[in-house]
Amino acid sequence: MTDNLAATDRPLSQVPSGQRVRITGYQGGRMLRARLLALGLNLGREVDILQNNRGLIIVGLNGGRVALGKGISQKVLTEPVVNIE
Repeated sequence: MTDNLAATDRPLSQVPSGQRVRITGYQGGRMLRARLLALGLNLGREVDILQNNRGLIIVGLNGGRVALGKGISQKVLTEPVVNIE
């Protein structure tokens, strides 16, 4: 539940395949947050977008994969991860 959105925050459903993002917030209630935490998608977690087909989103985390529907992926806010080397 994030009311003040940063300029870089965008829903997970709008992130193209092949990008790495950090979860910054949720636009949903307590039950959505509990479901996402059970899947391992907690705030600050970095995930790789493996597939985005405008409906089904597959994210990679901890060597595994999690599939999310369009409704849930629209409620997960993210920011791009910048690798500084």
